[in-house]
Amino acid sequence: MMNWLSEKVEQAQQILNAQNIQLGFKFNPPATQGDIHRCEEELGLVLPNSYKEFLRVSNGAHLFCRDQPLYNMTPPWADSGLLIQSTSSIVPFNEDTDKIYVEEDGEKKYIGFCYLGQFLSGDFCSFDVTAYANSEYKVLDSQHDYLFEEWQEYVIANSFEDWLIKVFEQVIQNNCRPEYWIPSPLTE
Repeated sequence: MMNWLSEKVEQAQQILNAQNIQLGFKFNPPATQGDIHRCEEELGLVLPNSYKEFLRVSNGAHLFCRDQPLYNMTPPWADSGLLIQSTSSIVPFNEDTDKIYVEEDGEKKYIGFCYLGQFLSGDFCSFDVTAYANSEYKVLDSQHDYLFEEWQEYVIANSFEDWLIKVFEQVIQNNCRPEYWIPSPLTE
């Protein structure tokens, strides 16, 4: 699994370079099994297998990002690319989103795993923890203007790996930067 990733990154980078689009890719060092286990304990939820496999390759990543942010934003990555959370950042990321999307006595129904920084909107992608099959969760388009129940209506991938492949395929097939990484009925 993930043996296709370096080829897709290279193809996407060639497309961006050919169009003089100054975006790149930053991959973190791999997570250990201990990092992943600790993260799951802190979340109180099991991470999907394909996401854990990615973490073992790169413990988080910043895709389609600029070397320098366009705006003076805090955090500095807030205006650029797709930020896939690491084992150390996913817990605080979810604590922040839970303040908005989980009701006080409500049960947590998602795990936010990728901030869509390019759009400056607060949108992110999440795993639907109410739909666990074959060690995977469905991936949802978690737009800030909608509630979890509406996110569930727009499954954008059946697994993390499926989602990540679609991110790169959208750029490669359309020969352009990711305007919105996967078309969704919420964005049309």
